[in-house]
Amino acid sequence: MKSLEFEKVSVADARKALEGPPNTADKATTVAHRGPDTNPVLLDATIAWMAALPYAVRPTELAGRYPRIANSIAELWPRVSRCEAYLDSMLVDERGERKNFPPQVAMEITAVRSYYGELHPRAQSTGDAVERGQ
Repeated sequence: MKSLEFEKVSVADARKALEGPPNTADKATTVAHRGPDTNPVLLDATIAWMAALPYAVRPTELAGRYPRIANSIAELWPRVSRCEAYLDSMLVDERGERKNFPPQVAMEITAVRSYYGELHPRAQSTGDAVERGQ
């Protein structure tokens, strides 16, 4: 019985062979940035989280175009400070390199952040209460 011959290749080369020829539309872009996920997988937990939200704040466009981000928000939802920081980071570009979200997605993130702020109002200092006459 003759043994099989194998050619050693790198993981990157094997991946290229499986994925086929590169997309020529991507060659025009020289800046590396994340776009909509190429293999969108919205987790069951994310779908359940979205269903529990009021209809007006469900980020359906975000989930459709950026499921990775929707999954992250759903995962962080019970962790108030981390979720607030993540939502804020989606709205404010601190590095100056980010391409903006499409308008509909940005509006949905803003609506989710506003709703989250209503659910988890920050503790007010006594000075805030005095100013309002409480």
